[in-house]
Parts: sequence; C-alpha cells; structure tokens
Amino acid sequence: MKVKDVYAFLDEYAPFHICDKFDNVGMLVGDENARVRAICLCLDITKPVIEEAKKHKANLIISHHPVIFDPLKKVTADSVVYELVKNKMNAICLHTNADMTKEGVTDLMCELMDFEKSDMVLEPVYPDGTGYGKVCELPIPTTATALAQSCKTAFDCTAVRYINTERPIKRVALCSGAGASNLYNAVSLGCDALITGDVKHNLWIDALNMDFCLIDAGHFHTENILCNYLSGILCRKFHSTEIFVAENSKDPCSYII
Repeated sequence: MKVKDVYAFLDEYAPFHICDKFDNVGMLVGDENARVRAICLCLDITKPVIEEAKKHKANLIISHHPVIFDPLKKVTADSVVYELVKNKMNAICLHTNADMTKEGVTDLMCELMDFEKSDMVLEPVYPDGTGYGKVCELPIPTTATALAQSCKTAFDCTAVRYINTERPIKRVALCSGAGASNLYNAVSLGCDALITGDVKHNLWIDALNMDFCLIDAGHFHTENILCNYLSGILCRKFHSTEIFVAENSKDPCSYII
C-alpha cells in the first residue's frame, strides 16, 4: 500500500476539492509513492505526535488541522514541517472538506449527542447546499443546563461554557470547531441553541441579550472525535496496516476548575 492509495480512499470519503476557499487540504508533506508502514491519526500534527508516530514506525500522519496553513517563509530545525521531512514522514490533512462531507464532523457530533440525523445545513457554502453545521429537532424539549451536560459527556469535555436560559430547547444547531459566528444563522433558522466552540465575548453578550442557549464545548473536543471515526473506516479498508489514534492528540490547554 502506498500513500496515494490512502489519499484516494480519503478523497472518496471527504473530497478534497470540497473545501473552503481559505483552506489548505490534501497531501501537504511527503511522497505519494512512499510505502505505508503504519498510520497515525491526530487533530493537530505536533512534535509529541511525531515522536509517538516514530515509536510506532508510522510514516503517514493524517490530521484534521493542516500542518501547513499559511504560506511558509522558512523551514528551520525547530519546526514541525522540518521534523516530518527529516523523518521521511508523510502528512495528509482533511480540514473543511471533512467538516462539510456526508458523515462529517458535525454529523459525528449529532451521533454522539444521540440526535436524529438531519439534512438541514446551518451554513451552506456551495450551491447544492453543502456547507457547515446541522440543525436538529429534539423529540422532547430539554433545558439549557441538561443540554450543556450532555455535551460534556458526549465530547468528553473538561469544561463546558454556556448561556443558561429558561426557554425550552427544541431545535438545536451544531457546528464543530470555531463555528460560533453561526449564532445568527441559528437564530434565523428558529433554533433554541447552538453547540460549537471558540465563542468570543461579543457573541456571549449577543446570545445573552437574545435569551439564546449558546454552548461552547471546545474547539478541540468537538473536532477530535473525527480521529476515531477515521481510524474505524481506515481499519476496515486497510486491515493489514497498523492504524492508531495518537495518545498525544489531546487538548493543548490545562484547566483550573
């Protein structure tokens, strides 16, 4: 099996051409003709992840966040890209294409929250309706506190921030990662709550003034869930290859609670 075989399989799951215009996805480092020894999965390619991959003799790392996002002006010995090249490691990144594809990151959020599947997209990007986020109807209304607690359990969060409201929660929008700017889309679609990450202060104030249940379950925790899903579909396809989720694919922040 070569790197390009894995790339082709991932391209079927989340076509690399279906990404946002600002994004950088696909094969970002390495040689597509290199033979794959083992595959390491992670949210971000960090130095600890590379060291873990080396211990497993993995020469292909698949991440959600691009290891090269902005144009590089230099590649020096202290950089992650240098480490990948030095160790002859290959890197494939699925970012916004994995957010927007069928069974993408937000769909995984819905599954973990035990919500019924939905075809209603929160933020369409392409003319056919493909885009970010989903809107789900709950069979029984819930409360803001109960929904926030469900997020903490479903995504294994260290902490969850939320706007508490007395309004019953019936229609819920979800958008993985930094999807808080979709607050106004969620409101316009008649949602009672938005589950996302990276909420800025001004959006908390707007949600408070609208008596809207805004939930920040964390950028990391709402996206790291992709790693286990990719591990599953890759293992079924390439069952003779060692495939693992890096133990060092973890929230970079520490918390005092």
